[in-house]
Amino acid sequence: MALPQWHQFILPILQVLDTGEIKTLKQIKAGVLALVPMTEDERAELIPSGQERWYNRMNWALSHSFNAGILLRPVRASYQTTAEGKRLAKLAQPITPKMLEQYPKYQEFLGRTSQSQDTSNSSVLSNDSIGVIADETPTDVLDRAIKQLNRTLANDVYQQLLSLEPATFERLIRQFIVHLGYGVNKMDGPVAKLNSADKGIDGIIWQDALGLDRVYLQAKRYTQDNKVGGKEVRGFSGALDQHRATKGIFITTSSFTADAQQVPREVVSKTLLLIDGVRLAELMVQYGVGVQVERTLSVKKLDQDFFETI
Repeated sequence: MALPQWHQFILPILQVLDTGEIKTLKQIKAGVLALVPMTEDERAELIPSGQERWYNRMNWALSHSFNAGILLRPVRASYQTTAEGKRLAKLAQPITPKMLEQYPKYQEFLGRTSQSQDTSNSSVLSNDSIGVIADETPTDVLDRAIKQLNRTLANDVYQQLLSLEPATFERLIRQFIVHLGYGVNKMDGPVAKLNSADKGIDGIIWQDALGLDRVYLQAKRYTQDNKVGGKEVRGFSGALDQHRATKGIFITTSSFTADAQQVPREVVSKTLLLIDGVRLAELMVQYGVGVQVERTLSVKKLDQDFFETI
């Protein structure tokens, strides 16, 4: 089951409002949830701002329905159906962007939207593009573009990791661990101890600010075709036993064999985390290690409170 696109929320919204009563966003949200089948994972999926993706799409459906004239917004954050909206609700037919284009008010809205775009024709819902990618909201398009940029950047970071010398890789891991919030001990300062090679352990990092809980680390800078096998991971697990440790992280620039990936499932007395080169690169992008901000995009929305208080 796929998460409904923004226009697929229009009919459920009209059905929630078919009594003609004014309902708040909270009431509409509850009504739509009762009508639209979605899995728990789909309901829980978030956009980068932290809002539920389905709710974001529902809000776009409300906005475009209002601009088409099938909904009214009599008071702030509340909606009411029009006579045309009631008619569509009784028809109970799925509503598409093409159907909305039949309404003159919506055509005017699309015209204003199209005029506000630059010559790149990148509008998500302009007249030129609505038939091509109308299933996507501007939020979806922005989210998809960010993911694509991050995937490309992570690949560039990964290639850099493969070119590092082993000693340089260990220094990088030290900075990476600190950026994750580990390696900070109030007595020793913000240092991830990676030079304590002893009994198969490359380093020790602190999990808490006081240094009460420790995580043991193994960092291996291998070539891409030199996969870490089960023997090496089991050796690391055995080294943890010698230190009476219950938590360990094995990081490599290459990848892990199927046998190696099985080891964390075999052990029950400790927690083993395996991070391969691709995942390491993704985490570095996520936490801003070895990358810099090229551009900051500010996404604005209407401030209803401002217009109600002036």
